[in-house]
Amino acid sequence: MTVSAVGQNENSKLYTVVKTTAVGAAVGYASKYMLPVTKQEDTINRRTMVNYCRKITNKARVAEIKAEGIKSKAQDVFVKMVESKDKDAFSLSGIQKKVQALGGENSAAGKEFRAIIRDVNNLSRNLTIRFAKSYHHMLKDIRPSAPFIVAGAGVGFFAGFAHNVMKTDFDA
Repeated sequence: MTVSAVGQNENSKLYTVVKTTAVGAAVGYASKYMLPVTKQEDTINRRTMVNYCRKITNKARVAEIKAEGIKSKAQDVFVKMVESKDKDAFSLSGIQKKVQALGGENSAAGKEFRAIIRDVNNLSRNLTIRFAKSYHHMLKDIRPSAPFIVAGAGVGFFAGFAHNVMKTDFDA
Protein backbone atom coordinates (compact mmCIF):
# COMPACT_ATOMS: atom_id res chain seq x y z
CA MET A 1 0.00 0.00 0.00
CA THR A 2 1.28 3.42 -0.94
CA VAL A 3 1.29 6.26 1.53
CA SER A 4 0.86 9.81 0.26
CA ALA A 5 0.78 13.13 2.04
CA VAL A 6 -2.46 15.00 2.62
CA GLY A 7 -3.30 17.20 -0.36
CA GLN A 8 -1.10 15.15 -2.67
CA ASN A 9 -4.07 14.24 -4.87
CA GLU A 10 -4.39 17.90 -5.95
CA ASN A 11 -1.72 17.26 -8.57
CA SER A 12 -3.64 14.46 -10.25
CA LYS A 13 -3.97 14.43 -14.01
CA LEU A 14 -7.70 15.13 -13.91
CA TYR A 15 -7.24 18.05 -11.50
CA THR A 16 -4.66 19.64 -13.82
CA VAL A 17 -7.02 19.45 -16.80
CA VAL A 18 -10.00 20.78 -14.83
CA LYS A 19 -7.95 23.64 -13.38
CA THR A 20 -6.50 24.74 -16.73
CA THR A 21 -9.93 24.47 -18.39
CA ALA A 22 -11.50 26.69 -15.71
CA VAL A 23 -8.68 29.24 -15.99
CA GLY A 24 -8.99 29.18 -19.78
CA ALA A 25 -12.74 29.81 -19.55
CA ALA A 26 -12.13 32.77 -17.20
CA VAL A 27 -9.49 34.21 -19.53
CA GLY A 28 -11.87 33.70 -22.47
CA TYR A 29 -14.60 35.66 -20.71
CA ALA A 30 -12.15 38.43 -19.83
CA SER A 31 -11.01 38.57 -23.46
CA LYS A 32 -14.57 39.55 -24.40
CA TYR A 33 -13.83 42.95 -22.83
CA MET A 34 -10.11 43.08 -23.56
CA LEU A 35 -10.15 42.51 -27.33
CA PRO A 36 -10.67 45.63 -29.45
CA VAL A 37 -13.94 46.37 -31.22
CA THR A 38 -13.92 45.25 -34.84
CA LYS A 39 -15.22 47.26 -37.79
CA GLN A 40 -18.17 44.88 -38.17
CA GLU A 41 -19.29 45.67 -34.60
CA ASP A 42 -18.88 49.44 -34.91
CA THR A 43 -22.03 50.53 -36.73
CA ILE A 44 -22.39 54.22 -35.79
CA ASN A 45 -20.50 56.80 -37.80
CA ARG A 46 -18.22 58.97 -35.62
CA ARG A 47 -19.30 62.15 -37.43
CA THR A 48 -22.93 61.40 -36.56
CA MET A 49 -21.93 61.02 -32.92
CA VAL A 50 -20.11 64.36 -32.90
CA ASN A 51 -22.99 66.19 -34.60
CA TYR A 52 -25.52 64.69 -32.18
CA CYS A 53 -23.46 65.79 -29.16
CA ARG A 54 -23.14 69.30 -30.61
CA LYS A 55 -26.89 69.55 -31.07
CA ILE A 56 -27.46 68.44 -27.49
CA THR A 57 -25.02 70.98 -26.04
CA ASN A 58 -26.32 73.79 -28.26
CA LYS A 59 -29.91 73.14 -27.20
CA ALA A 60 -28.87 72.91 -23.54
CA ARG A 61 -27.04 76.24 -23.79
CA VAL A 62 -30.04 77.87 -25.47
CA ALA A 63 -32.33 76.56 -22.73
CA GLU A 64 -29.89 77.92 -20.11
CA ILE A 65 -29.78 81.34 -21.78
CA LYS A 66 -33.57 81.47 -22.11
CA ALA A 67 -34.02 80.45 -18.47
CA GLU A 68 -31.77 83.31 -17.34
CA GLY A 69 -33.33 85.68 -19.83
CA ILE A 70 -31.49 86.93 -22.89
CA LYS A 71 -29.23 89.69 -21.56
CA SER A 72 -26.92 90.54 -24.45
CA LYS A 73 -26.88 90.84 -28.21
CA ALA A 74 -24.35 87.97 -28.47
CA GLN A 75 -26.68 85.65 -26.56
CA ASP A 76 -29.57 86.69 -28.79
CA VAL A 77 -27.54 85.99 -31.95
CA PHE A 78 -26.49 82.58 -30.57
CA VAL A 79 -30.09 81.62 -29.73
CA LYS A 80 -31.30 82.68 -33.19
CA MET A 81 -28.40 80.82 -34.82
CA VAL A 82 -29.25 77.56 -33.02
CA GLU A 83 -32.96 77.85 -33.62
CA SER A 84 -32.52 78.60 -37.32
CA LYS A 85 -32.52 75.62 -39.66
CA ASP A 86 -29.54 77.03 -41.59
CA LYS A 87 -27.01 74.26 -42.17
CA ASP A 88 -24.16 76.73 -42.62
CA ALA A 89 -24.84 78.58 -39.38
CA PHE A 90 -21.99 76.89 -37.52
CA SER A 91 -19.49 76.95 -40.38
CA LEU A 92 -16.39 79.13 -39.99
CA SER A 93 -17.70 81.66 -42.50
CA GLY A 94 -21.14 81.71 -40.83
CA ILE A 95 -19.63 82.38 -37.41
CA GLN A 96 -17.32 85.01 -38.90
CA LYS A 97 -20.33 86.80 -40.43
CA LYS A 98 -22.12 86.80 -37.09
CA VAL A 99 -19.05 88.22 -35.34
CA GLN A 100 -18.73 90.96 -37.98
CA ALA A 101 -22.43 91.78 -37.57
CA LEU A 102 -21.88 92.10 -33.81
CA GLY A 103 -19.12 94.68 -34.32
CA GLY A 104 -16.01 92.68 -35.14
CA GLU A 105 -13.50 90.57 -33.25
CA ASN A 106 -12.46 93.38 -30.89
CA SER A 107 -15.95 94.41 -29.80
CA ALA A 108 -17.37 93.21 -26.48
CA ALA A 109 -20.30 91.48 -28.19
CA GLY A 110 -17.96 89.73 -30.65
CA LYS A 111 -15.73 88.51 -27.85
CA GLU A 112 -18.73 87.32 -25.85
CA PHE A 113 -20.11 85.49 -28.90
CA ARG A 114 -16.73 83.78 -29.47
CA ALA A 115 -16.65 82.83 -25.77
CA ILE A 116 -20.12 81.26 -26.03
CA ILE A 117 -19.06 79.29 -29.12
CA ARG A 118 -15.80 78.20 -27.43
CA ASP A 119 -17.67 77.11 -24.29
CA VAL A 120 -20.23 75.11 -26.27
CA ASN A 121 -17.45 73.46 -28.32
CA ASN A 122 -15.62 72.40 -25.14
CA LEU A 123 -18.80 70.99 -23.64
CA SER A 124 -19.64 69.10 -26.82
CA ARG A 125 -16.08 67.72 -27.05
CA ASN A 126 -16.31 66.39 -23.49
CA LEU A 127 -19.77 64.94 -24.13
CA THR A 128 -18.53 63.29 -27.32
CA ILE A 129 -15.64 61.66 -25.44
CA ARG A 130 -18.00 60.32 -22.75
CA PHE A 131 -20.52 59.19 -25.35
CA ALA A 132 -17.78 57.39 -27.36
CA LYS A 133 -16.50 55.58 -24.25
CA SER A 134 -20.01 54.49 -23.30
CA TYR A 135 -20.72 53.36 -26.86
CA HIS A 136 -17.43 51.45 -26.99
CA HIS A 137 -18.20 49.68 -23.69
CA MET A 138 -21.75 48.93 -24.84
CA LEU A 139 -20.42 47.30 -28.02
CA LYS A 140 -18.20 45.03 -25.95
CA ASP A 141 -21.00 44.33 -23.49
CA ILE A 142 -23.45 43.11 -26.16
CA ARG A 143 -20.95 40.62 -27.59
CA PRO A 144 -22.04 37.04 -26.98
CA SER A 145 -19.97 35.46 -24.19
CA ALA A 146 -20.25 31.83 -25.28
CA PRO A 147 -17.68 31.88 -28.13
CA PHE A 148 -15.08 33.54 -25.93
CA ILE A 149 -15.69 31.15 -23.02
CA VAL A 150 -15.65 28.06 -25.25
CA ALA A 151 -12.48 29.15 -27.03
CA GLY A 152 -10.75 29.91 -23.71
CA ALA A 153 -11.88 26.63 -22.15
CA GLY A 154 -10.70 24.73 -25.23
CA VAL A 155 -7.26 26.31 -25.07
CA GLY A 156 -7.13 25.62 -21.33
CA PHE A 157 -8.17 21.99 -21.82
CA PHE A 158 -5.49 21.38 -24.43
CA ALA A 159 -2.90 23.14 -22.28
CA GLY A 160 -3.75 20.87 -19.32
CA PHE A 161 -3.76 17.80 -21.53
CA ALA A 162 -0.38 18.76 -23.04
CA HIS A 163 0.99 19.37 -19.56
CA ASN A 164 -0.04 15.87 -18.49
CA VAL A 165 1.40 14.28 -21.63
CA MET A 166 4.73 16.09 -21.31
CA LYS A 167 5.07 15.51 -17.59
CA THR A 168 8.40 13.81 -16.76
CA ASP A 169 7.66 12.44 -13.31
CA PHE A 170 5.73 9.19 -13.51
CA ASP A 171 3.91 7.42 -10.72
CA ALA A 172 5.40 3.98 -10.24
